[in-house]
Amino acid sequence: MFCGKKLFLRAYPFFALVSFALVPPVLAAEEDNKNVLPEVLIEAPKAKIKETATTGTAIGTFEATTGTLTVPSNVEAAEFIQRTPGGAAVVDSKAFEKDFAQNFEDTLSFVPGVYATKRFAEEVRISIRGSGIERSFHQKGLAAFQDGVPFNSADSSGDFQEIDNLTLQRIEVFRGGNALQYGGTSIGGSLNMITKTGQSHTGHQLRLEAGSDDTYRANIQSGLVFENSDLFLSITGLTSNGFRDHANQENIKFNSNLGVKLSETAETRFYFSANTINLELPGTVTRSSALNDPKAVRASVITNDEHRDIDSVRVANKTTFDLGGGNKVDVGAFFTGKSLFHPITSFVGVIDQDSYNYGVFAQGAGTYTIGNFLNRFRMGVTSHFGETDAAVFVNEGGQRGALTTDSDQSAYNVVVYGENQFFVTPKLALITGGQVVWSRREVDEKLSSGAPGGGPASDTFESFNPRVGVLYDHTKTLQFFANVTKSFEPPDFSDLTQGGTAGFIDLRAQKAWTFEVGTRGQEGIVNWELVYYRAWLKDEILKFTTGAGIPATGFNADETIHQGVEAGLGIVLARNLVSGGDSLKWNNVYTYSDFYFAGDAQFGNNRIPGVPPHVYRTELRYDHQEVWFVAVNADVVSEADVDFSNTFSAPGYALMGFGAGYEVNPNFSLFVTGRNLLDTEYISNFSTAVTATPASALFYPGDGRRFFGGVTLRF
Repeated sequence: MFCGKKLFLRAYPFFALVSFALVPPVLAAEEDNKNVLPEVLIEAPKAKIKETATTGTAIGTFEATTGTLTVPSNVEAAEFIQRTPGGAAVVDSKAFEKDFAQNFEDTLSFVPGVYATKRFAEEVRISIRGSGIERSFHQKGLAAFQDGVPFNSADSSGDFQEIDNLTLQRIEVFRGGNALQYGGTSIGGSLNMITKTGQSHTGHQLRLEAGSDDTYRANIQSGLVFENSDLFLSITGLTSNGFRDHANQENIKFNSNLGVKLSETAETRFYFSANTINLELPGTVTRSSALNDPKAVRASVITNDEHRDIDSVRVANKTTFDLGGGNKVDVGAFFTGKSLFHPITSFVGVIDQDSYNYGVFAQGAGTYTIGNFLNRFRMGVTSHFGETDAAVFVNEGGQRGALTTDSDQSAYNVVVYGENQFFVTPKLALITGGQVVWSRREVDEKLSSGAPGGGPASDTFESFNPRVGVLYDHTKTLQFFANVTKSFEPPDFSDLTQGGTAGFIDLRAQKAWTFEVGTRGQEGIVNWELVYYRAWLKDEILKFTTGAGIPATGFNADETIHQGVEAGLGIVLARNLVSGGDSLKWNNVYTYSDFYFAGDAQFGNNRIPGVPPHVYRTELRYDHQEVWFVAVNADVVSEADVDFSNTFSAPGYALMGFGAGYEVNPNFSLFVTGRNLLDTEYISNFSTAVTATPASALFYPGDGRRFFGGVTLRF
């Protein structure tokens, strides 16, 4: 069992180091004008661009943080994203900072089209338009960026629990082909997680949180502004016993960035982060167990001490040059190193990997005129390479036994992309774009099941992905858009090696053509986003569980269809209800997903399991002059197919919750939140199978009734 006290004893030196490193220079700068850092602490202004209900769409309420050349402000990002001819959103941190936001289920809950559900702890499955629908572990199908720098591993897989939500000022979501202009290639699109800077969040902050399941989290962060630079530092420590048995977690996350103004037209920013994550895995259970004894785990989970420990570091640089006339160029480089120690089932064993990823990128964007016609463009290139020393041992009670597999895995990717917006009229833009993708996967299997391995194997995947679309601004607050885009997704190493237990297998890259049409806007008290999409997929990579304790098996489907509706609606029901400046808002998000085989030889026209067809979230929120708020919310999720035969399902459910917060003064605020208030027993997530039965252990039980609270001190 993990020990929370031990975690904070380990974390304390880091907190002390940050405190002593930051506070004295600030005080010294105030007392000694001969200090090398002559100016410290510039108050960042706070403002809003529109007072309207926020549904996660670009048209909403955003905090006017101070931007820089390398990191535009939230308002600038919101205005920029409205140039996207398809589904896109900016989520301001103020939408989740007054809550216990532990994972992307908490931060992206009001973004249309995003299905993010918790498996356990910070492990969340995110699917957009059916991306990664086959994956019951780790993340796949989304191009993830942090501060515009690639975040995933080079083979496209990722672990989003390495993100510290308390350090983010916003999350940018580009669904489907709308990520093409940033180098995203998958059907799901991309997430770009933007970290706070010393400019955007000036001053010091201490945040303390506690709640159910013996959950405790502490964060201290500082933003400093000097004459020609700014610095942001943050460290977070968390410990929790988890709702289920064998679900303890402990982690420490450190994030920092330093921006240096090289001139009036150039700025460089250095990023450094480090994580230590220890997470017990409760595993899956049968449907009956999930609904009737949700805390229970299989006996083998305890015997094998299944858990996942991650130690990682990330170093990156981004430099931006303002060329004038709205033209900018970004260049940068990145390096990540990760150590994974991952005992799982006795069949698989102990996965023990050391990996590093690196790459460089460059991007240019600007505006010019052709005659009397406005033209906007964006183009760039990203290279991403990765090396992994992948070993597997016999699982002896969670410890390494005999070495059974030893292989070197290498992934190489180069993406060249561009997009152009030509304004036929001041209101109508024609969008054209494309990307060239080159990916290579290599595996050198030196040892397999204690015998000499199969040696080297490799495969190369290439594609050209075009895009065409239109964007029509009927008014400043009403848009219509449509586009057609090709996507392309090579398999990752979990697909190609089947969890390290089988050799390099033959899988083709997944390809799709997607059409989408929609509108977003604001009219009076109402704001909305409504998108319909339909994707024709070829060689979709799907997986299913073949039996208890056996890793998933992947295959290429022939032809499949993904289609759906993504809708967000916000209504300001009343203003000045009790006193001047207050408001009552009703926010709604609905996602419809219809995924099925198109005349498959084995599955006919069956539905593809993995995602419920209907997901609806609603919230009624009262804000009293930005001083205090109270909100009630509900999640309604439909029944979902679990197997490819469409004979077994996970039941639908409805959950109730609430939140409240109070800003005592500008330097002190507090919040409280309650989840699953009716203590509903439900299934939050599941793996898929060819044909499931009541004995199939495929299900993750949802958390029961829980409460969390926190206080924030600013100084």
